Amino acid sequence: MYRNGPWLGADAPVTCPSCAVSHWHGWYSLSTMSHELMTTSETDRTKPYEGLAPIYDYVMRHVDYKHWAQHVQMLLRHHDSDTDHLLELACGTGNVACALADLGYTVSGYDASEAMIGVARQKATDHDGRIHFDVSDLRQLGQIGPFDGAICLYDSFNYLLCLADITLALSQIHDVLTPGAVFIFDVCTERNSLEHFKDEHDTEQGPGFHYARHSYYDADEQLQFNKFDIRLEDGTHRQESHVQRIYPHDELLACIDDSSFELLEALDGFSQRRGSERSDRVHFVLRRPA
Repeated sequence: MYRNGPWLGADAPVTCPSCAVSHWHGWYSLSTMSHELMTTSETDRTKPYEGLAPIYDYVMRHVDYKHWAQHVQMLLRHHDSDTDHLLELACGTGNVACALADLGYTVSGYDASEAMIGVARQKATDHDGRIHFDVSDLRQLGQIGPFDGAICLYDSFNYLLCLADITLALSQIHDVLTPGAVFIFDVCTERNSLEHFKDEHDTEQGPGFHYARHSYYDADEQLQFNKFDIRLEDGTHRQESHVQRIYPHDELLACIDDSSFELLEALDGFSQRRGSERSDRVHFVLRRPA
């Protein structure tokens, strides 16, 4: 978890009609949110990933991004996708994009966080123009593309807090792909939250910083909360909270069925087994009809 997701950048909260969740610059106000989150002073609050961006690669150094890129390549080849120019949404600091470029793809990476894109752009110079990074919300892609393949990985779709947002994102992504293009995204499941993030605390000292993290799951609301307290050696102190919706598998299948995409596969993690509620992570492989 903790991969970058979108927020609405308006100056006032916008309530999703499907889930009654108010979005405010990446902070989410819900009746069930803990008192600690609700009472954090406004000056301490930062958008998700604004405080985390400078230390993100260190915090996530355990992730094998080459393995993720190879898995994407395998899925594209399995479905005979003639993909050269990939769109990566919620690309974060660009680690998967760089790994895909090393495999020969041209990659355009977009993320809602300017801070994360700032880190990603520092890596693009090492790939001979095969990577481009820019800021964009995956629900508001505008006039980009077309691309002959797209990905949105590491449970970024869980940051879409209602089915209306997922429907909107699928529509936007469909419209920037060429006919026949494949789109791959993944989500974390309730099993993953209950097994690994039900109520976990951890802390770590890194080069020039210290952070504490509290992860907890609200099963009634089906919301995963991840709160970071970050302190840099220069005295900077930032707190940020990440909220993800944990969707029932059947809800996502129904949403995809109602979209303009064709569902090719829903896979259990990195395997070729069928994904289900018993999976920790499910990869969905869709195709824009030719």
